[in-house]
Amino acid sequence: MTGELPIIYNTIYPMLDIYVCLVEGPMLTRVFVLGLLSFHPMSGYAIQHYLRLNRAEQWAGILPGSIHYALKKLDAEGLVTLQATEQTGYRTKVIYAITPAGKEEFHRLLEQLWSTPAPHYPAGLYTALTFLNALPGETVLAAIDAHIAALQSKLEVWNRGEATQAVEIPREMQAFVRLSFANGHEHMEVDLRFLRLLRERLPTLPPFSTSLPSFEEEQEE
Repeated sequence: MTGELPIIYNTIYPMLDIYVCLVEGPMLTRVFVLGLLSFHPMSGYAIQHYLRLNRAEQWAGILPGSIHYALKKLDAEGLVTLQATEQTGYRTKVIYAITPAGKEEFHRLLEQLWSTPAPHYPAGLYTALTFLNALPGETVLAAIDAHIAALQSKLEVWNRGEATQAVEIPREMQAFVRLSFANGHEHMEVDLRFLRLLRERLPTLPPFSTSLPSFEEEQEE
């Protein structure tokens, strides 16, 4: 049996990063860019500024470098348009505005986010468990230890983010923001409990062999 720690660690990287960054990330970037432009035209740099204030990289997986790519893609799709170009010192600032089609897309995406359930379970970890015998036990345990440490660190950052929220939140929204932080905290705590149980029980697992059930493919006529 072969395998290196980075391979298994990447396989079971925390659920929030797998799902948010790889699946939801691009769509959430579109929502944020279109949503911010729905207030007024602005540059990619201004959009990045508001995303940093909102800590969107932490909880939505939106990387600052993805904004300019998203703007170009939305421009090509006719959802935003280049409104003006401004020269600030040696830097050229491009101002984008949302189009009527962009507003329709923004509203469509919002309705989709409100109505579509998102999985809150570590699918990558479940996949790794399916092939539990493929790696040495000590490699798996070391990877779980790394996973626990990473998730604990993420939880600490999450808790600090709640205490130092940089965005001025309207009083009417404060209760909903607290609910959002509590929801994220609870999901990470559930994953930590699951990981700690795995870490506790895997060393006591007796040796076993796995095999696939027999399967005969039907011959094509």
